[in-house]
Amino acid sequence: MKNKVLIVISVFILVAGLTVSSNAGPIVIRDARITDLAYTPALGRGYTLITNTYQSMCMQNVVTTEPVYDFQYTFESIEKESQDRKTVSTENRVDYSTRALQVMVNANASATTDTQETSHSIKVELNMDTYYASVDEARTNLSGPAKNLLANKDLPGFFHACGTNYIRSLGRNAKFLSVFTYTSKSTTRDRAFEAGLRLELTGLAKALAGGGSVSSTNKGDFHSMASERKLIINTRAWGLGKNEGATLISYDIETFKAAVKDAFISMQNPMTGRITTMEVVPWVEYTGFQDAISLEQIEGEMVGEKVPNYRKKDVLNQNAEFLGEIEKADRNKVNNYYTAKLCKEHINANFKKDDKFIEGYANLILMNNRTGTSSDMTLDKLDKLLTTEYVDGLLKQRDDFMYGSNGAEKCIDKMFGADMFRTTWGKINECTGIRKSFISIVSSDIIDYCMPTIAPVQNTAGAGK
Repeated sequence: MKNKVLIVISVFILVAGLTVSSNAGPIVIRDARITDLAYTPALGRGYTLITNTYQSMCMQNVVTTEPVYDFQYTFESIEKESQDRKTVSTENRVDYSTRALQVMVNANASATTDTQETSHSIKVELNMDTYYASVDEARTNLSGPAKNLLANKDLPGFFHACGTNYIRSLGRNAKFLSVFTYTSKSTTRDRAFEAGLRLELTGLAKALAGGGSVSSTNKGDFHSMASERKLIINTRAWGLGKNEGATLISYDIETFKAAVKDAFISMQNPMTGRITTMEVVPWVEYTGFQDAISLEQIEGEMVGEKVPNYRKKDVLNQNAEFLGEIEKADRNKVNNYYTAKLCKEHINANFKKDDKFIEGYANLILMNNRTGTSSDMTLDKLDKLLTTEYVDGLLKQRDDFMYGSNGAEKCIDKMFGADMFRTTWGKINECTGIRKSFISIVSSDIIDYCMPTIAPVQNTAGAGK
């Protein structure tokens, strides 16, 4: 197998050298950058847009504006033939429950149906969108350590810790999804039973809106009908807050009503819900930042020229973004080196003895950690990629980037020598010359298979090829 090469671009840009000027002002993000549950966006937290990295919390005692809620309650029959075409989404395109709906319908059908019965499903959904919960900058201050960095004119330290932007507002979404499945002796839906179910839940919807009780009439008759039709309730929820004493477990209509009420209460905390939108603002536009940094009057590039404050902020923001790019590129190169180094050590420690593979290990097939699949990559093939020369070369690549004859360190020194407020990095040759070095070249197999995970199913016939 030929050794593939992966080019890792260490900056979140499409055009080399593109930076975000403070003139761009607030930016709203609605894409995959905010849907990864491994990250924790929070109001007042630092964020570097161009590298898509979340930084420290540099605001303290964050005061928020009053949030607004959109609530939607739906009761919908799911026809089997159109099930695959149905989606569960909101105006913010939050469709993470679409697949779950299909899984729930299929699971209910397999649990209730025998050869003489047909299953029918009904979707009941509560959907809550929260927005306009944003930082009230007039009543929110920088944290003490962040202020100290600015007071001491340690701008690199501030942007390194707090990023170039802060998170001003977050839009959130919470869902409570239930699928009711019942059986009948024919393929025709039982409209009378569905009408009874709708009637049972109509009182629930009114109660959530504050206009009625959750009680219903003819409970005994409906419960008997539900039992005869093998009614199953399958529920999932996303983005709910903690509600002491709440239970979301449903085994009949009454417990379902209680679960919905608890879920509805849990949705109303403005700090809960999955993130759907995020507004970020450059620190240089925050009055607390401007007050703490105390912009001094400086000379421009021409004798006697004074640089106005708005220009200083623009230059500062562009230079801060570029410093963030350098930092991210350096971090990626260091990560590549240690990933390869630790991967080699892991193989030696767990699968070798006296620098030779223990019998039966060399041809074990590995899982691709990125795709979750396996092909023909084996421990032996991965080990042969991780030569001492290759691993040491990754470290040299990093050292050359930072400290070489045309390294990033010279750009940083030049940038501060010219004053971060006066000259943008784009006018400094030492900075424009390192942009191509932001790219790290590393084997895609190392990215995909380190640390090695043995595939659960081994194709021993093809493993040694």
